[in-house]
Amino acid sequence: MSPETLGVWGPSHFTTSAQRPAGAALHLPPSKWSELSRGETVWIQEDKWGFDAGLVDEVSSDHEFLWIEFAGRGRRLLCGGDPVQVWTRG
Repeated sequence: MSPETLGVWGPSHFTTSAQRPAGAALHLPPSKWSELSRGETVWIQEDKWGFDAGLVDEVSSDHEFLWIEFAGRGRRLLCGGDPVQVWTRG
């Protein structure tokens, strides 16, 4: 995935800003992760780190696990119990 793939979402990197990006309109709790599609752009928000843009790579069959591809940094597995929030364009 390249920064160009993310378009207006910008390059993938953590920011120190706690402010939600304007494009991140809809918060999806883990129970709604099944609504995500492979290749869909999402924002991951973590306390003390801010927001990071990525693409959905895979959603587990039970929808409690989510793989996100971050530009230049590889994949990351998110679990439903992790202290993160997933945001989409809505």
